[in-house]
Amino acid sequence: MSATGKNPGPGKLSDSGVGGIQMADVSVDVETGIVKINKVVAVQDCGLIIDMKLSESQVYGSLIMGIAYALCEEKVLDPVSGKMLNPDMEFYKLPGIGDIGELVVHMMTGPEYDKRGVIGLGEPPVISTGAAIANAVANAIGVRVPYMPVTPNRVLEALEKGGAA
Repeated sequence: MSATGKNPGPGKLSDSGVGGIQMADVSVDVETGIVKINKVVAVQDCGLIIDMKLSESQVYGSLIMGIAYALCEEKVLDPVSGKMLNPDMEFYKLPGIGDIGELVVHMMTGPEYDKRGVIGLGEPPVISTGAAIANAVANAIGVRVPYMPVTPNRVLEALEKGGAA
């Protein structure tokens, strides 16, 4: 059912056209390099939304996953053996609840979206988060951190190489 409660008729179960945009507000401590997520906003279009709560939850989960890969997730492999050198939670860091910040999700709905049918949602909302955070960090410190995750060491290195605080 659509947001209006009416079935818009038969539609495709998969199609192109899923899209969204994300914006991040961060604070960066230029002495320690620590990036704090203040707020991330996601606006998502996935066509006809069958279950609003489930769709919003998918985007919230994607935002959390995106924050994780943007700030701390990094798989370190031995270049010779290919063995993962940080295979457990002692060395493979994930963000905690205090690292996430405020999350805002807005799903695009209405007749023009509904008539396109179910397009899909899955992975697309996780992709933009890292870019939104990296752009917010660059805006805050005046220089790009060229690699993910945007760790404190990488922030300090970028500042050292020519960033303006």
